[in-house]
Amino acid sequence: MSSIVGITANPARPAALECAAGLAERLAARGVEARLQEEVALRLGAAGFPDEELGLVNLLVAVGGDGTLLAASRLAAPHGTPILGVHCGGPASFGFMTETNPATADTALERALAGDYHVDERMMVACAVYRNEDCVARFSALNDLVISKAALARLVQLRISVNDTFIATYAADGIIVATPTGSTAYNLAAGGPLVHPAVRVILLTPICPHTLNVRSLIIGDGETIDVVVQTDPRDTPLLTVDGQVGFELRPDDRIRFSRAEFTTRLVVLDGANFYQKLQTRLRLGERFGA
Repeated sequence: MSSIVGITANPARPAALECAAGLAERLAARGVEARLQEEVALRLGAAGFPDEELGLVNLLVAVGGDGTLLAASRLAAPHGTPILGVHCGGPASFGFMTETNPATADTALERALAGDYHVDERMMVACAVYRNEDCVARFSALNDLVISKAALARLVQLRISVNDTFIATYAADGIIVATPTGSTAYNLAAGGPLVHPAVRVILLTPICPHTLNVRSLIIGDGETIDVVVQTDPRDTPLLTVDGQVGFELRPDDRIRFSRAEFTTRLVVLDGANFYQKLQTRLRLGERFGA
């Protein structure tokens, strides 16, 4: 069976659109069907495919920064489709999960199509939102799922239980439920630990808790976390998926978090490993300034 390659890109970055267009043209010249994401195709004046079809390919190429790859993971992971990340982000983008760049994308794509790569299986976290015991929404994320306060400055009250055992009620700006992959993102900025992506755990990190004796909690990937929103009815806390998709919560909503049933499958060639990226991209431990 011939290969079908899906291509998604950050439509706000001209360099990413240019790279995506070039990859599609070169794939077509080789007789490989390339399916551009609908929004990307619209910017390029080409025919495109809706998101629900983009994950149904043999390989998905995500051109942009880590945010583009996060969005691609939600399309590809449920179908087990491997993702090749091409870093084409701006100066503020770390490209922590991407494997190649526009200069080497053609070679990387050729190797991926030839099967000359291995797959890095990345655990994802899932949640279900229950309102009056009815499930009203389900989401999955590669980095994190975050409950945060409304626009006003009031703290949000969150009742936390693990495996139906009460832990504490946090008064905080919110809480981050992160995967090991997401440990380098919002979790890190909120003071959470760095975790190698191969370690199967779920991280629970409060955001600016209104007490000094609350720290990140690391639980096993086979356990479940229940968070009950206990807040003023005038507030509208928000559940955010990988910082990209939002869902408004209500008082007494219960959100159950657990390991997702599927994983994100990242194409790995010869790129830097996790520890190298900590130094070269996060510049871990370096001193800045004169």
